[in-house]
Amino acid sequence: MEYHKQSNCVYHCEYHLVLPTRYRRKIFNEGVFAYFKIKLDEIRKYHPAITIEEVNHDEDHVHLLISISPKMSVGEVVRKIKANTAREIRNKFKFLDKVYWGREGIWS
Repeated sequence: MEYHKQSNCVYHCEYHLVLPTRYRRKIFNEGVFAYFKIKLDEIRKYHPAITIEEVNHDEDHVHLLISISPKMSVGEVVRKIKANTAREIRNKFKFLDKVYWGREGIWS
């Protein structure tokens, strides 16, 4: 068990998140998942209070084990992850425009 320190507290807050794709479409192959992990690393650069412990996937969902500072809410972190990754993945992989025609985003 690893404790994180800040100037006013010590914490250990880990969360297991499951992010399913919209309509449970099977969009995650190795290329899309590798790009998703790159985007997660970019999010961590801008938000150092988010620590991503583990990432795994199946064809239609992603598992994340993350540690979040008590200053941030879980909903806020999920919103940041979903918004940033969905936008970038849709821009990179154009086949998703056919899978999700008429809809924004890829997350349920």
